[in-house]
Amino acid sequence: MTALSTVNTARRHMAKPKYQDPNGRHIRVYGSLLNSPAYRVIGFAAKALFIDLREKINGTNNGNIGATLSDLKHKGWTSSSTLAKALYELRAMGFIAVTVEGGLKQGRRMPSLYRFTDLEVFDQPKVGVQSHKASHDYLRFDTVRDAERALAERFAELQDEGKKKQQTKKNLPVRNPNPSSSENELEHDYSSSKFKQSDSLPVRKTNRGKSLENRSKAP
Repeated sequence: MTALSTVNTARRHMAKPKYQDPNGRHIRVYGSLLNSPAYRVIGFAAKALFIDLREKINGTNNGNIGATLSDLKHKGWTSSSTLAKALYELRAMGFIAVTVEGGLKQGRRMPSLYRFTDLEVFDQPKVGVQSHKASHDYLRFDTVRDAERALAERFAELQDEGKKKQQTKKNLPVRNPNPSSSENELEHDYSSSKFKQSDSLPVRKTNRGKSLENRSKAP
């Protein structure tokens, strides 16, 4: 092998520098999604939320997308009811799906996590997300009328589910992350109530003693 061929071989095996867009990060959404009947029937708030959530995708974190009001305030979201309605619409039409259900876990309130159905999901064991092929659930509607009917039905179902969860949260007792401290607190309250009752007893005895003394002195 000549020196020239060696140089050419080395050049072929050299890693090419990774291309970086001079304009920064961008999102990719295919026309088949934007032109689908499902996308045509959702409201402007849902479309805005789709873009705001899509901007969080970094290539490997699909399925680990949060949609809490605190995370989206810097995007201009200020109403929890508007955000919830937009989420219901995106879920009802199959653009996003829940990967991890939120709630109280080990004494901490955890948010729900979502995936975009047009993108593949990779395993993310740290957050409990399992791999999932792109399902494109939004493509199951053939016409706008079908999408409108499904949106009304599924939206109502999700809204009812949300109300039931809120009611369940209200009925659940508050869990103290430190059981010993709660026990001590209860014991303290109980001993305090006993102490207050014992304080009142001498007063009653004293009054009774005075009344007996007055009777003995009476002629």
